[in-house]
Amino acid sequence: MTEQTRQYQAMAKTASWTMVSRVLGLFRDQLTAAVFGASAIGSAFILAFQIPNLFRRLLGEGALTAAIVPVLADKSVKDGKPAAFGFLNFVLRKVFPWMIGLTMVGIGSALLWSLIRPVDSSAAILTAVCMPYMPLICIAALFTSAVNLSGRFGLAEIASGVLNLCMIVGLGVFGDNLATTDMGKAVWLCVGALVGGAFQLLIPLWGLRQEGWRPSLTHTDETAWKALSIAFLPAALGAGVQQVNVLISRGIAYNVSDAGLMYYYIANRIVELPIGLFSASIAVVVFPALATAFASRDVPALARNYGRGMRLVLAINVGAAFGLAALAVPIVQLLFQYGRFSAGNCLATSNLLVLFAVAMPFYAMISIVTRALNVAGQTKVTLIAAIHALVVNAVGSLVAVWMGKGVEGLALANAISTIWQYLVLRHYLKKHAPEFLTESLLKPAIQVFFGSLILAFISFQGYTSLHNVLTGHLNDKLNLIVSMGVAGLAGMVFYAIYLDKLGYPERDLLRGYANKVLRFLGVQLKA
Repeated sequence: MTEQTRQYQAMAKTASWTMVSRVLGLFRDQLTAAVFGASAIGSAFILAFQIPNLFRRLLGEGALTAAIVPVLADKSVKDGKPAAFGFLNFVLRKVFPWMIGLTMVGIGSALLWSLIRPVDSSAAILTAVCMPYMPLICIAALFTSAVNLSGRFGLAEIASGVLNLCMIVGLGVFGDNLATTDMGKAVWLCVGALVGGAFQLLIPLWGLRQEGWRPSLTHTDETAWKALSIAFLPAALGAGVQQVNVLISRGIAYNVSDAGLMYYYIANRIVELPIGLFSASIAVVVFPALATAFASRDVPALARNYGRGMRLVLAINVGAAFGLAALAVPIVQLLFQYGRFSAGNCLATSNLLVLFAVAMPFYAMISIVTRALNVAGQTKVTLIAAIHALVVNAVGSLVAVWMGKGVEGLALANAISTIWQYLVLRHYLKKHAPEFLTESLLKPAIQVFFGSLILAFISFQGYTSLHNVLTGHLNDKLNLIVSMGVAGLAGMVFYAIYLDKLGYPERDLLRGYANKVLRFLGVQLKA
């Protein structure tokens, strides 16, 4: 089996489980919006859950993962898998007490804030309840990094699906039947998150044990520990700045209006669906390949894997961005116009969705460029790029508030900062590690851009025409499903055929997915 085939299979497996997780996550968000509406309690939960997630992305999926994957890959190549697992055990013993300490500080700070500022007591109390989620998911991220490096993919996505299921049960079953107030229902939602966090730790732990990992008191390799320590600080600062950037946007949105953060959150979650479904899967598979190639000093493999990852991200995310922008209003109406989330709420959310869609391809490309810089040991420049984005976002957000542009202005500022961050990262990659960039992306990018324009035109015009024809013949929801489904499918089919006929480099992956569907019709495309 070729390297490319193995990667495509791993991406397909990861994407499949991610789809299950994202569908459950979508249902969780629909349930949350329907139960709380665009209310203060709903926004308070979103802000509260953001706090432990900030530390998760900072310590777990951010700095520690970025720093440890290249070190584990190097030890695995040079000393074998047992040595890599031994080093992982040492890292776990080092970081776990600190995470417990941070959790206790976070709980205490949140409860103190509820006393100092009673107006924010709901968000503060929910934050205190959610904080134990942080150490669970941070350790889970380390286990996931190690098990992915062993070539076992999909466990983290299964665990994320279980998390969403636990939160659905927490709110929809226990909250709905045992709580009489919105605050009580929000507490049950937090409890569901904690139970899901435990599963997120146990599932990759099981996979790691299957690969031969066992807890031990193995002494560390001082050289490897020094390399990890050197890489960790700038990566932690960079991830921290990036998460502060997110917190600034959501914190300002929370204070703009009771509904502002809910609109902002839902629009962002819709955009994250294609990013998490495809781009994250690509990055998860490409990262260990890049780290192994770098540890082996295989320069052609570096360029090949980086180029492949970027072309896949471009083909998927640019098309998805144009499609989301073209169908923003019906997408939000179909997914979230239930319960206390009204048509007016949907319209306000769709405006934000268009702005977030503009930045979506750049956000996806950032994940690949950042991993390339981490592999090359250039974690300091990821900090510099994150600071750039923070400044641009903070200044843009303050200007938006001053001009009275509301959450739309905040979304625009966030989009601009994301695009700027990608440009800064790309500049530093070209400066410090040009070996990643030997395969040109100009032609694929042009092909994708023009194909996406036509995709958006077909989708929008098709939806508008069908919706007008079917109005009065079908109920509103069914009309949305049929009109958007037919028009969107027509746009995607054209886009796929367009890229295939132009000879897009990754068309074999596209044909592989198409053949899985066409197999039921007894038709197969040539490989």
